[in-house]
Amino acid sequence: MKQFSSSCLRTFPIGSEQVLNDFPSILNIISGGSKEECIKRFKSISISPRKKSSGEEMKQAAVLVPLCVVNKELSLLYTLRTADLKRHRGQVSFPGGMMDPTDISLEETALRETEEELGINRNSVELWGSGSIVVGLELSVLPVLGYLGSMNLETLKPNPDEVEQVFAISLKHFCDSNNCKFTQFRVGSDKGYVLPAYINAKYRVWGITALITHIVLCSLLPNHYLHKLEYIKPIVLTDPVLCKVYF
Repeated sequence: MKQFSSSCLRTFPIGSEQVLNDFPSILNIISGGSKEECIKRFKSISISPRKKSSGEEMKQAAVLVPLCVVNKELSLLYTLRTADLKRHRGQVSFPGGMMDPTDISLEETALRETEEELGINRNSVELWGSGSIVVGLELSVLPVLGYLGSMNLETLKPNPDEVEQVFAISLKHFCDSNNCKFTQFRVGSDKGYVLPAYINAKYRVWGITALITHIVLCSLLPNHYLHKLEYIKPIVLTDPVLCKVYF
């Protein structure tokens, strides 16, 4: 299936300044009631670049979406994968990977991979819950949301064979419309899908990682995260006169 990608540099400035000024406190976001509502939304949102075909067998993977406090800001934790890896080398991602035969669940996969990649003990992760499976081109990914509390990134011991850098991006950064873009992928002449992209941080967040980020932000901050994904159907000109005029 051939894909044609066009980056649409489109922002969503609606109420961004007011949203940032009225941004909720850390306690308000992670408190009992807000946490429960977040988990409900997280489980209910189902967005994927494509649908899984009937009877199609795909490799299963899971990622931990680490929610943590860094420099007094509620943030999401990311890794930059090393350039030596066979898959997704040099890309920004959440800690995670393929399910092993010894893993009892995909949640276990996410915790195991996080421990292997970042040295974060699985018992120190407060699991909030898992979302819907995200179906990619080659595998299906289960996002698992977990809270790590306050963190000093300097104390982490990432696996140098897998992780080049560890960095955090604050939730407030994502709620600034100037940092939110999208990439549109066209499949054929009249079909396609849209993935979010986030800029102006240490590294650009894109692809499936950005889509999972979008789902988490919609779940955590439904009244403050205003980024919308809208597929723009391409113009198809069939009239030969119009084609001559425009092309």
